[in-house]
Amino acid sequence: MRIFLLLLPAFLFSSDFSSLLTTNKSFLSEITITESDSLISKGSLSYNDGDFIYSINYPSSQIIADSNNTLFVQDDDFKQVMTYTNNNSFLIKELLTGSYLVDELSCLAECFKVSVNDGRIESAIIIFQNNKIYEMHITDFQTNNFLVKFENFSHESTNISYMPPQGYEVIIND
Repeated sequence: MRIFLLLLPAFLFSSDFSSLLTTNKSFLSEITITESDSLISKGSLSYNDGDFIYSINYPSSQIIADSNNTLFVQDDDFKQVMTYTNNNSFLIKELLTGSYLVDELSCLAECFKVSVNDGRIESAIIIFQNNKIYEMHITDFQTNNFLVKFENFSHESTNISYMPPQGYEVIIND
């Protein structure tokens, strides 16, 4: 029944969505990702105008960072950092830079359906409350449903920079 309430399309990037993108260009938040009430991942995200650092602390320690269009994936178990140039695979970054088609949905908060369909993710619904990202419902290409919760969200400006730790092997991927 809930899906039927979410079927009212709006214009591509309505003024509400554009202003929400502008409002959420810089933030700090704890992130929890679940699938069918099972915890998949937990960490914190610092985001500033396309650059971010996602520090994962569950199920293992890992950092995913994007600074100046270079994506870094730091694996603490193997003491490695993999780098990718101009990689657009981080959903929240692509969403907040306006890379996807968006339809406004009818719900109690401010809800938008995002048409991703990039081979990995079919679609996503993003929910804002009080002009802050509240949660995302993501359906992948195998129709698995994930819930991404943004908790202790604050609009704060942070300087995003990443340097691989001393002694880590750096692997460059293009």
